[in-house]
Amino acid sequence: MSGSRARSRDVENRLKDIQHEILVAVASGEPLVDVMTLLCRRAEEVAPNAICSIIAVDSEGRLRPLAAPALPDWYSAAIDGLLTGPLTGSCGTAAYLGEPVEVVNIRTDPRWADYKDLAAKVGPKACWSSPIKSHGGRVVGTFAFYFRRSRPASRLEKRIVDRCVHLCAIAIENWEAQGRIRRLAFEDPLTGLGNRAMLVEEFPKILDRAQAAGKEVAVFYVDLNGFRTINAARGHKVGDQLLCAVTERIRKACANADLTARLGADEFLIAKTEEHGGAEFEAIAAALSMALSERYSIDAAMELKVGVSVGIARFPQDGDDLDALMGHADTALGQVKSSGRPGYAFYTAKLDAERRARRAFERDVSVAAAAGQLSLVFQPQADAHTGAIKGFEALLRWNHPIHGFVPPAKFIPAAEACGAIDAIGAFVLRRALEQASKWPSHLRVAVNVSPAQIVLADFAHVVERALQESGVDPSRLEIEVTESLFIYDADTALQTLNRLKALGVSVAMDDFGTGYSSLGTLRSFPFDRIKIDRSFVGDMVSNKDAAAIVNSIMSLGRAIGRRVIAEGVETPAQLDLLRRQGCNEVQGYLIGKPLPIEHYADVTGGAEPRGAVNGDRLDPAVTAVV
Repeated sequence: MSGSRARSRDVENRLKDIQHEILVAVASGEPLVDVMTLLCRRAEEVAPNAICSIIAVDSEGRLRPLAAPALPDWYSAAIDGLLTGPLTGSCGTAAYLGEPVEVVNIRTDPRWADYKDLAAKVGPKACWSSPIKSHGGRVVGTFAFYFRRSRPASRLEKRIVDRCVHLCAIAIENWEAQGRIRRLAFEDPLTGLGNRAMLVEEFPKILDRAQAAGKEVAVFYVDLNGFRTINAARGHKVGDQLLCAVTERIRKACANADLTARLGADEFLIAKTEEHGGAEFEAIAAALSMALSERYSIDAAMELKVGVSVGIARFPQDGDDLDALMGHADTALGQVKSSGRPGYAFYTAKLDAERRARRAFERDVSVAAAAGQLSLVFQPQADAHTGAIKGFEALLRWNHPIHGFVPPAKFIPAAEACGAIDAIGAFVLRRALEQASKWPSHLRVAVNVSPAQIVLADFAHVVERALQESGVDPSRLEIEVTESLFIYDADTALQTLNRLKALGVSVAMDDFGTGYSSLGTLRSFPFDRIKIDRSFVGDMVSNKDAAAIVNSIMSLGRAIGRRVIAEGVETPAQLDLLRRQGCNEVQGYLIGKPLPIEHYADVTGGAEPRGAVNGDRLDPAVTAVV
């Protein structure tokens, strides 16, 4: 009896040591598998006639082996994923019932009927399995002792199991809690992908593994074109559904990716390691681009399509850390987006040189106004039938100190990209109104406005302040916008344009007919004037389709009570056809070139307009202007 008590005390002391060791390992943040393996080894030391096994139970009720150091790996692999149930061996049954299960003879017990051959290959003849329960009573795993002969578990062995089950519950609950914290810190809540924090944490490990194995890593930087428009037009719920659908396609196209993260509203990053990068990365980029560009079915009643741009940079040739590779992938992405077509591009040194040149150009743009390099020219707009000048369109010019005069089509996008468009737009507005304040009151001034000005700044307030400073009546100012404004951010655009109308400013739709949904845009906002794009006017005399389009726009203008002005009028034949179709006003080289306002002093001073159109024939002075 004294020997039994001594043995019991010895076991109790040993269990206290094990408990301390396991709790220290848990508190130190050791991986769960390592903690469970340590516990199995220590339990087998205290119970030398037992083989220990610890299995987790996932949220679907499936067995997920954690540790069984005395059993072969193939055995754990064979039971991985089994669904718990009343006849799923000892552990599966214990997890299903939520109570201990004792099997004295595995070969004859019905709970092992489907698994006895598997057990026979390993050797155990009996098993004592206990469920591991969380603090709330949920079964999170099982702890089992297998025995090499058919027999029940001893009282001492059951006591050891009870203590080990308690330690397992602490370790698993701690691991689950850490997992929830990690998900909050490192996971995008909408898509379940990693976030930037996870990227920063895990990406260096990917590069280290690739370098040790002599492999390459590609960073695929994905951007959705037009997502913000869909989000604004359809609502955030649809936008979220689209992002989740995109995520699923990314997962399928890059199933074996090392890492997938969502970086922003519509930006994703995928990292992939390959033995021989070139062709393999090309195939992944092509498959990814194609998969994401297909139409998406949302709520079974809506189909959406987004363009996709993918920029790719490779380790080690394009960079050796996250910042370098992301920067170069972004450069390649910019190349795709600037081409105007969806697709993918790999980073090259040439792209980097172009990026540096583009940024230098953007820096020059940002200081152009302060450096006195910007100026305005004015192009007259005339009544198509009487030839009377109705006003001028103010056009911006940039005289670069090195490159000379730079076309607006080149420097305006650069100003938008670097954020200088707000200051430049305010400069144009103030200068145009300053000039208009010196003109007769019947002449208006039209100013083009970039979508970025309206979306990114309180543009209506800027206009109101400029009008107050100049003293020009708001009715003499016309703001010209293109349909791209409504692609950019429809809600903000409508709010701003309505505020402008409330000020008394008129609004014209520029380049009408070239946008994605001209009629839809007209329904969205009551424009005062429609401007026909010069591309239609230039071909209308010789091209019946172009003439028909112009005529349709004229009819539309009459139907909705809007005046129509045609741009790019350069020949008497174009003017004559426009008159016959009922065009209200014209603008182009036939009427006058874009020139400093001093060239039109006779007009702005109240004299007979130079270059006016008289009746059915052109005034000789027009030829001189051209």
